[in-house]
Amino acid sequence: MKRKPHLTDALVAGCLTVAAGCQAESAPASDLVYETRDSAGIPIAVNTGFPSPGDSWLVDPEPFLSIGGVSADPPAVFTVVTQAARLGDGRIVILESETSELRFFDGGGRHLRTAGGRGEGPGEFEYAADFVRLQGDTLLVDAGDRHILFSPSGDYVREKTIDVMGLHARDRAFCGPRSLLADGSLLLCELGQPDDGGHGGHRRAARIVRAANGGAEQRLGLFAGPDGGVLFSLGTLTASGGSPMSVAIVNNPEYSVELWSPDGELHRIIRRQDGRRPPTDREIEAALEMAMRLFGPAPPTPETPDLVPAAFGLTVGVRGDVWIRRAPLPGMRDATVFDVFDHEGRFRGEVRFDAYFWLYEVGDDYLLGARLDELDVPHIQLHRLRRGKT
Repeated sequence: MKRKPHLTDALVAGCLTVAAGCQAESAPASDLVYETRDSAGIPIAVNTGFPSPGDSWLVDPEPFLSIGGVSADPPAVFTVVTQAARLGDGRIVILESETSELRFFDGGGRHLRTAGGRGEGPGEFEYAADFVRLQGDTLLVDAGDRHILFSPSGDYVREKTIDVMGLHARDRAFCGPRSLLADGSLLLCELGQPDDGGHGGHRRAARIVRAANGGAEQRLGLFAGPDGGVLFSLGTLTASGGSPMSVAIVNNPEYSVELWSPDGELHRIIRRQDGRRPPTDREIEAALEMAMRLFGPAPPTPETPDLVPAAFGLTVGVRGDVWIRRAPLPGMRDATVFDVFDHEGRFRGEVRFDAYFWLYEVGDDYLLGARLDELDVPHIQLHRLRRGKT
């Protein structure tokens, strides 16, 4: 099933709630309490409050590069963009899923070439939800039953067939919509585990397994599916990135992020004590509408939770920083809020966009994401990221 990002038609304007000139809802200048606890040798970073302006991370409201729009040349007109990345020389690669194409642009937004295309020939694919940028800027495209490798210039290199049916025969499946990790390994779930991790009988839990290219496997945390009887239930989210690579796992509705090494060692747990909030009437209405679309005009009456789940999105930045998108509900065209943590789990503030912002990548000094214009045409944008002093 295709996964299409829901982006808004409003211009993006992002800022930290503690930044000068932004309207903070509930952010004193500096009241952050950050402490580390130790449980069996595993650091637990616990955050309450907000950081000082000097320690906050800022995002420029206006992009310094924008690609797309109805007036753009045809290669820069997008329908559904499922992934994008910025290469080491400044080029931008965009995966347009409607045409199964990788489109390459230079640092100024000029189209260079298009690779891939819909089909079954070498370098072609019917649909791809994701790609990762490997060492040397080679690109690995997840085309479902195949992994296709492209050179940094977009030339087809080789591909590998994935035995999807064989995975299911072994009571395994891909964990969530994106199973490809930043190093090209796969994230799998061992289904039917008797231990549900304390999530109750409504949710099916599975053990997360990282399958490396050479065949080695490492067990990570648990993966819990969504609770069909509860609104705002997204279950577990996963992401990977950083150097050395880490795998981030966050379970809803808990606000607890686990950071794992690729070899199966739990390195850190991150928590934000005051990160969740009660759902608004508008959110409840939107969630009910979504349930009707999924289950028909007479869906089962779901339970409304007291607090909105911790995460609606998860991204790991190039420095191992963790970005949790905790608003809005998928499908809503409201303001987007990210909780930002550095690699040590210290809370760096809330990054807010006036509209729904879809985040693809966090670099040293930029965010790469997308918005929709008034005609629902995607614009791929780079925003300047300014990290705090410490």
